Amino acid sequence: MAEALGRYLLKLVSEGSFQGLRPSSSNLVCSHQQFVGDTILLGSSTIREEITLKNALNLYSKASGQLINWNKSSLFFFNTLEVKQRRITDILGCDTSSFPSTYLGLTICLKSIDTSWLSLIDRFNKKLAGWKGALLSQMGKLQLLKSTLQNLPVYA
Repeated sequence: MAEALGRYLLKLVSEGSFQGLRPSSSNLVCSHQQFVGDTILLGSSTIREEITLKNALNLYSKASGQLINWNKSSLFFFNTLEVKQRRITDILGCDTSSFPSTYLGLTICLKSIDTSWLSLIDRFNKKLAGWKGALLSQMGKLQLLKSTLQNLPVYA
């Protein structure tokens, strides 16, 4: 059903009912990103678009039998007047959020890439603290350290 939602969103984009985001002057349109049970929707901050989005999500709920938990959903705005933000949050029935934020355990921020690695480094340091007392040889600890460090970028 999530695949059907993705295809429906693409149909709305092709019809012009839903804009999505266009990076710079590209013809590429990014309207959504799906990962397991999560979906990120990308669009412009217009009342018309949010009503279209709400109708699409309600249709998805009716077709799939799955309910959308609006209490766990968040809206992120960029360069949008506060009055318009309030109207859109009223339409969709969820709260606004800001950056930095966490998605699937990773920190998402708009600043330099270095700050987005801080949560991974903290996680690694916590694991490392647990290994210090482990009954591993020096080579075993080194191998564990290398494999974990190599996989951090893949995880991110």
